[in-house]
Amino acid sequence: MIAGLRTLPGEFRWVAALALMALLASITAFIAGAWVGVPTAEIYFGYIASVWNVVPAIALICLLTYIIVCAVRRVDHPLASLRSFLADRVGTPNRAAGTIGPILLMPLLMGAFGTLKQMLPRVSPFGWDNVLANVGPMLLGGLHGWQVTHYFFGSPMATMILDRIYTGWILVLFLAVVLIALFAAPRQRARFFLSFGAGWLLLGVVTAYFFPSVGPCFSAYVGTHSAADYAPLMARLHAIDAAGYRLDSVHWQGVLWKAEIHHQYGFALGVSAMPSMHNAISFLYVLAAARSRPLMRLGSWLFALAILIGSVHLGWHYLIDGLIGWAGMALIWWGSGAFLAWSGYQPASDLRLVPQPALPDGADPRLLAA
Repeated sequence: MIAGLRTLPGEFRWVAALALMALLASITAFIAGAWVGVPTAEIYFGYIASVWNVVPAIALICLLTYIIVCAVRRVDHPLASLRSFLADRVGTPNRAAGTIGPILLMPLLMGAFGTLKQMLPRVSPFGWDNVLANVGPMLLGGLHGWQVTHYFFGSPMATMILDRIYTGWILVLFLAVVLIALFAAPRQRARFFLSFGAGWLLLGVVTAYFFPSVGPCFSAYVGTHSAADYAPLMARLHAIDAAGYRLDSVHWQGVLWKAEIHHQYGFALGVSAMPSMHNAISFLYVLAAARSRPLMRLGSWLFALAILIGSVHLGWHYLIDGLIGWAGMALIWWGSGAFLAWSGYQPASDLRLVPQPALPDGADPRLLAA
């Protein structure tokens, strides 16, 4: 089956691999869910519905992005340029597969991931927190990660800003999927989505299965020895929240743990700290932007660092959770590149990545290259 991917044309090679990931993960989720006794269909289709519910907002943001690009580039005929751009992206089955395929497959992949994640504690009880909590002090000269971050960013306002960035990660996730499908260079797009899909499954499910942990914010609830080291952190976060700064992290930590102890299931629920998928996906943006413009590279690094700091600062993760997320995604990125080379992947075409001005009727298209 895998070897058969090499016989498919262009974009179909990696899209078929991504579809195979989503299919196998979905089948596994339904089989494992029936075995464990969780409402698999409710979780799986609930995820899909939740993802599609944000499509109108994402479509509006993409339209606004296009309008801004046209304005900056002073495109005289935006509608004609849009038709040309869409023809580049979906004008043939090969091109359409690379553009629309990953957008359609992501809800299925996330549904499978969300289902598998929420059954992990039933098959792999939490037991790694004490070990993971001790790695940070080994790397930071005896200090816990949160002690370092609160030394530099400990004010209520700085904490609230980190909290909003961390919450905004989900919006960036949805935007990244659509914008990269539409605007990224073909090879970069293929490597991104292969890494994206493999990351959720290999890191978010497989690795989490072997290193089950709840993270600092929940460690006291499972009776870990390390919980005492994080009690001052959680007290500080709750005090900042009570002072009127409204930390989304404090709110969601309560929601997640209540769902965990009452065996409630649904979109974005489930407790699993190691490795941090927030950090893994944020580092994927860094890898994908490595050959982009300097401003985009800088922005991706700043976002990834803010998520790494925030994950520790807000009590979600131990420092090692984020570092393993980065390292794991780097390995997956390398593996995705190796797969594309093995498959003999060639992009559908050298697609235009920005709107091009429409030419008058009868004009020579070569004028664009002049």
